[in-house]
Amino acid sequence: MREPAAILYEFGPFILDAAERLLLRHGKTVPLTPKAFESLRLLVENSGRIVEKEKLMEQVWPGTFVEEGNLSVTIFMLRKALGEGRGEQKYIETVPKRGYRFIMPVRKVPCDEQRGDQSRSHAVAVDQEDFHDTDSTAPPSGDSAPKFLRGGATLPKAARALKEPSSTLSASRRVRAKHIDSLAVLPLINGSNDPNAEYLSDGITESIINSLSQLPQLRVMSRSTVFRYKGREVDPQEVGRDMSVRAVLIGRVLQLGDRLIIRTELVDVADGWQLWGEQYNRNPADILAVQEEISQEISAKLRLKLSGEQKQRLTKRHTGSAEAYQTYLKGRYYWNKRTHEGIRKGIEYFTEAIKLDPNYALAYAGIADSYALLGAIEYSALPPHEAMQKAREAALRALAIDDTLAEAHASLAYVRIYDWNWTEAEKEYRRSIELNPNYATAHHWYGHFLTAMGRQTEAIVELMRARELDPLSLPINAGMGWHYYLTRQYDLAIAEYRKTLEMEPNFYMARFLLGMAYEQVAHYEDAIGQYQKAIALTGGGPVMIAGTAHAHAMLGRTDEARRLLAELQESSQQHYVSPYYIAFI
Repeated sequence: MREPAAILYEFGPFILDAAERLLLRHGKTVPLTPKAFESLRLLVENSGRIVEKEKLMEQVWPGTFVEEGNLSVTIFMLRKALGEGRGEQKYIETVPKRGYRFIMPVRKVPCDEQRGDQSRSHAVAVDQEDFHDTDSTAPPSGDSAPKFLRGGATLPKAARALKEPSSTLSASRRVRAKHIDSLAVLPLINGSNDPNAEYLSDGITESIINSLSQLPQLRVMSRSTVFRYKGREVDPQEVGRDMSVRAVLIGRVLQLGDRLIIRTELVDVADGWQLWGEQYNRNPADILAVQEEISQEISAKLRLKLSGEQKQRLTKRHTGSAEAYQTYLKGRYYWNKRTHEGIRKGIEYFTEAIKLDPNYALAYAGIADSYALLGAIEYSALPPHEAMQKAREAALRALAIDDTLAEAHASLAYVRIYDWNWTEAEKEYRRSIELNPNYATAHHWYGHFLTAMGRQTEAIVELMRARELDPLSLPINAGMGWHYYLTRQYDLAIAEYRKTLEMEPNFYMARFLLGMAYEQVAHYEDAIGQYQKAIALTGGGPVMIAGTAHAHAMLGRTDEARRLLAELQESSQQHYVSPYYIAFI
């Protein structure tokens, strides 16, 4: 049974605080995924006793079917976080065929005693000035709020508590000593009536995410996860709980002529209190300065201790031109649509941004990302050698301007795989993750690289980390299935693809990959059904037509297979079709 929240656990140099979901080593936070923390809590609370594998999987993944491999990877991550060397079992003992046992002596410490020792406490009491006065603390609501702030993310329920007696409010302020180490930046709402201004609210959101995600002590939910809430009226507390984060940023953007108005609120998920709120009324040319201020305010209110280098990263400007920046935002807006047309339009805007600022490294990185996708198997929009050459040139140019750009290192790593330069590819992936530990795409791509290298345990760790950072990303969830497909665990691959399609039934790539997995278990009719759905969603790319033809051929329907082969050969006269697709049939 779980211990009361008033108990902390000490073992070796560590303190585990179950109530705050914190693991501290000499007073500093040890980053753990939610599943890893829950596994550690169970082991520590049952120290000295065997915890059966079935019990761990049932309590850590309640109501969900998971394979034993997930637990093995989670224990591997725990050993690494606790500092155990290869083959060492200093903290966690493996009991073959049964489970695990926590073998380090554990001391239970009353919470008040531990937190009374300031030298070992990680919490800092919030003083009066953090909240200013009642009016500035209370989120605007009803008629008192400007019209462009109404609707969208609903106000935190606890904001109404500001009407409580002052003694109650003071008590609430005194207990706000929580360490906030995770954040979700919900899509800022476009307060204008002009849908053409959507790129601005989306772009500012993404820029704040990218800026804060460079801080290793803060887990920031990635763009694709938070943008699943775009256009929905949500309660930030509920969303925060859904995403297992401690704080949520909400806000609106309104452009009125030559004025740019941005309203933001930082909400504590635990109790709904507003940690910070601000309204900026600036000239559009000041957009870069406003974003810097928002990131700085958030790091200050979350009480993050930043090094000099981290402070520089937080306020780093990739361009001094507001016009180039807004043009870049338009490029990312279209790139994120992930369609052939959207990616090509994105390239146009990235190129225009570079014309406005020839040293704009982020714009070059955008071009690299675009061509890498256009040459990838799922798009097949350009011959790979042509696409990868352009991606390589853009990535190298970006790094020549700014070699601390995590996105450019990841893009270059992707190209190095095409070059079959494994050493350089891994070097670039590791550098990207070092620069931005919260960059889910780097973990995702690196995981697939490790799968290809036959390093399966390391691969699954990276893929799980990518999913922890971006749990609602469709490509990342489907990517877990791709790992199982490549390692010939077809039933697990099928299960992952089905879960991805539960999130979004119209995600064509999961349909196509599910078809491939069905073929491997000889379910050819099911495979054809998935291929046809993918074709209906996209209009039919060469890889999907080839897959359909192959399944028909396996069923002995050679006439249909030949018809589709002829269709591919004819379309190859108009645009690129990989010779592999022809050979595959």
